[in-house]
Amino acid sequence: MSPKEMVAQAKDLPLVSPAALKLVRLLGRPSVSNEDVVEALKCDSVLTGKLLGACNSPYFGFEEPVTSVDQAVLILGHQQILYVVMNLVLGSAMGIALPGYAIEANELWRHALTTAMTAEVILSGGAEVGVEPSVAFTAGLLHDIGKLVLTQFLTPESQSAICRLIEQEGLSRAEAEKEVLGANHCEAGAWLLQTWGVPEEIVQAVADHHQPSLHPRPGLSAVTHMANCIAHLAGSAPGWEAYALRADNQVAEALNITSDKLESLVITARDSFQRAEQFMNTV
Repeated sequence: MSPKEMVAQAKDLPLVSPAALKLVRLLGRPSVSNEDVVEALKCDSVLTGKLLGACNSPYFGFEEPVTSVDQAVLILGHQQILYVVMNLVLGSAMGIALPGYAIEANELWRHALTTAMTAEVILSGGAEVGVEPSVAFTAGLLHDIGKLVLTQFLTPESQSAICRLIEQEGLSRAEAEKEVLGANHCEAGAWLLQTWGVPEEIVQAVADHHQPSLHPRPGLSAVTHMANCIAHLAGSAPGWEAYALRADNQVAEALNITSDKLESLVITARDSFQRAEQFMNTV
């Protein structure tokens, strides 16, 4: 079955607010004004209400109430606004249990948040890939969203076949899914994001996050790949995915991530894992 057919037949997939998608597109640009962000958010009154509720939650602990979107954007900044909005839009959908992946409730979302935060840290560490932090965060957050699609096509028989290919033939999870189902979670996720109108750079990074391109230079897919691997090493691996995960040493070299830096990034990712725990309770 093709990724397109899977997405077309899958049920109960998340619906993403046009305002949230506009925000993702805006923050992918090098320079965006507060007015642009506020205008995008005000197009969705429901999202605006939830955003203000989150801003006034104990997670932020502001002494004075946040009463307008303008005030929220001014106080939190673009990046933190993106965190909250994406949590509001996708948190519940990606917080469900996925038995086909042996993923318990909230595990996938926790791992997604940890990966997203780690992607930002990789960029702040000097990786020269020409990617905006908000874009890296979004790609990290969405890299496994295809599992919401693929889990609906995992029967006990196909699960056993995938496990057998991983354990006996040494295939990665993505390779085994492709062999058994005709598509893997990377492809299904990319197609789903394409139907939403997510920027192509993010779509491609999700499609390639297990086999990132390094030419002509490492880009968003390489950052997403490395952030995913580091998040797994930090202990946020959902289900038994870590057993079938392959980190590409060439990606680490291309991003100038030495063994010492990798160790430091894993420690930082563990801190991100704890922050993700708190962040998930924002709303």
